[in-house]
Amino acid sequence: MKEAKQKKKPAYSMGSDVLFLLKTAWKTTPKLFFWYPVSMLLELGMPAIAMILPSRAIALLQVRASFTTLFWEITCWSLGLLLCGAGYVGLTRFTDFAYLTFPRTKMSRMGCLKKITTDYPNGETQTFLDLWAKIGNYLYTNNAGSEEGYRVMRRLLTGLLGLLFFGAVLWGYSSLAVLGVAVLTSLGFLSRRAANQWEFKNRDNWAPFDQKMIYIREEAGNYRFAKDVRLFGMADWLSDLYDSFQRLRLHWANKAGKIAFLADAADCLLGFLREGAAYGLLLWGAVKGKIDPAAFVLYFSAVGNFSNQFLACLTEFSALHRVHLETADYRAFLDYPDIFRQEGGKPLPKAGRWEFTLQNVSFRYPGAKQDTIHQMNLTLHSAEKTALVGLNGAGKSTLVKLLCGLYDPTEGEILLNGTPITEFNREEYYTLFSVVFQESDVRAYTVARNVSMDKEPDKEKVERCLKLSGLWEKVESLPRKMETKLMKYIWHDGVDLSGGETQKLLLARALYKDAPIILLDEPTAALDPIAEAELYEKYGDLTAGKTSLYISHRLSSTRFCDRVLFLENGAVTEEGTHEELLSRRGKYYELYELQSAYYKKSKSIEQGGKANETVLA
Repeated sequence: MKEAKQKKKPAYSMGSDVLFLLKTAWKTTPKLFFWYPVSMLLELGMPAIAMILPSRAIALLQVRASFTTLFWEITCWSLGLLLCGAGYVGLTRFTDFAYLTFPRTKMSRMGCLKKITTDYPNGETQTFLDLWAKIGNYLYTNNAGSEEGYRVMRRLLTGLLGLLFFGAVLWGYSSLAVLGVAVLTSLGFLSRRAANQWEFKNRDNWAPFDQKMIYIREEAGNYRFAKDVRLFGMADWLSDLYDSFQRLRLHWANKAGKIAFLADAADCLLGFLREGAAYGLLLWGAVKGKIDPAAFVLYFSAVGNFSNQFLACLTEFSALHRVHLETADYRAFLDYPDIFRQEGGKPLPKAGRWEFTLQNVSFRYPGAKQDTIHQMNLTLHSAEKTALVGLNGAGKSTLVKLLCGLYDPTEGEILLNGTPITEFNREEYYTLFSVVFQESDVRAYTVARNVSMDKEPDKEKVERCLKLSGLWEKVESLPRKMETKLMKYIWHDGVDLSGGETQKLLLARALYKDAPIILLDEPTAALDPIAEAELYEKYGDLTAGKTSLYISHRLSSTRFCDRVLFLENGAVTEEGTHEELLSRRGKYYELYELQSAYYKKSKSIEQGGKANETVLA
C-alpha cells in the first residue's frame, strides 16, 4: 500500500510548476507581467477605499468639518472607488482576451507535438493515453486548466497584499483578533486541502471513463462513421454505451461532491466562529470606550476584509494546488519517456545499398500471451522486390512496423547494412521509407498537399505521382483539380474519395516521398480487378532501383516479385519465387489453390454456370 501511495505523488513540486507557468508566460506574453500588477492594485483598491470611506466620513463629522470639506473628500474617495472598479474590470477583461490565451495555446501546441512525435508504442500505452485524457481540460478550456492558473496566481498575490494591508490595520487594535482569524481560517484551509488530495489520489479511477466518452463523442461526429451508425442501427447502442460510462463517471463525481461538501461545511462553520469572535472583541472594545466611532467602523470593516482576504488566500492557494496537480500531469505527459534514439546516432548508410537482416527477432505486444513475430531470421536484399504473404494474424503488418522503426523487437535485432537500426537517429531513419499502411487515411488538405505532405507541393511531381498511381483522371475531374480540398465533413466544398481512390492517393503519397525503401501493406485491398492489374503492371516502374516489400492476401499478385516469403505464426515457413513455392506443394500452394478455386467459382457464377445453382441452393 505504501508503494501505491508513492506512485500517486506528483513528480513535480508546486514551486517548479508555478515557475514553469511563469516561464511559459514570459516567453509568450511578457506584457502580462506589467498589466497584472496594475490590475492587482486596482482590485485591492476597491475594498481598501470602501473600508476607509465611512470611517473618514464619521471622523469628519466628529470634528464638525464643513460641508465643502466633507463633500470633496467623500467625492474624491468615491471617484477613486469608481476608477478602481472600472479599471479593474476593464483591465481584467483586456488581459484575459489579449494575453492569457497565448501561454495556453503554446502549451496546447507542445502537448499536441508530444502526442504526434512520441515513440509510436507510447500511443498504444494505457498510461500515456490516460495522461492525455486527463490534461484535455487543462489545455483546451478558457475558464479552467492552464489559463485559469494565471488568474489563480493573480488572485492569490492580490489576496496576500490585501492580507498584509488589512492585517496591519487590524493589528493596530488587537493582535489577538488577527491571530484568531488566521488560526480558524487555516483550519478551514486544511479541510479544503484534504478534499483536493482525495480527488488527486482518485483521478485515475475516472480518467478511463472520460477517455471512453471522448472517443464516443468523436466517433459520433465523424462523418465517415455515419453510414455504419445508420445501416447497423448503432445510434441507440452508442447512446446507451455513453450513458453507461457517464453513470460510472458520475459515481465518482458524486463521491467527489460529497467530499467537497463536507470540506465546505467545515469551512463555513469555522468562518462563523472566526468572524463572530472578532466582531465580539470589537463590540467589547466599543462598550468599554477603548475605540471611538470612526475607529470602530474602520476596524469593523477591517475584520471583514482581513477575513475575506485570508479566506481568499487559502481558497486560491487550494486552487493553485489543483493547478499544480494538473500542471504536474501535463509536464509528466511532456516528459513521458521515449526509448527511441532522437538525437545523435550514427549517420545513415550512403545511397545505393539497403539490406536488412533480422537476427532472432521476436516481438510481443504488451499484455499478449505469445509472440506475434517469433525468432525470425531473415535477410531482405538491396533492390530486391519481396512479397510477404500469409493468413490474417500471421504478423505481416507487425513485421513492416518493425522494419520501418515504429516498434523495436522484444528480442533480437534488426540490422541495416550490418548496423543495428537502434543506433540511428530514429527521425532520420524514418526518411528512408515510403510506406502505405492499411490503416492510413487522407488528411483535410488539398489533393496536392495530401500527396506531398508539404506546405508548398511540387505540382509537376504531384501530377507525375498521381499518374503513376492511377488517380490522375479522377483528380482532373474534380472542381479545382489538385487544389480540391478533401474531407467533406471538414470543408463545405470538400470532396470524399472512394476506398480505391484513397488507396491510389496513398500510393501517390509514398511515390512522392521517393524514399529508397518501399513498404506496401495491402495497397490493392480496395482496388477493383482492373486497377489492381494496372498496378501490378506498373510495379516494376514504381519500385525501380528500390528495396521493396509488398504485403498481399492475393497470392497471384506475387508473380512480379523476385522472392516470396510465406509467414505463419510469426515465422517465415516458406520462401522462394511464386513458381518455386507452387512446385513444393506446401502451405503456400494450398492457400493458392483455395483462392484459385474461389476465383474460378466466382467467374462461373458471373457466367451463370452450375456453380450459380449450387450457391442458390
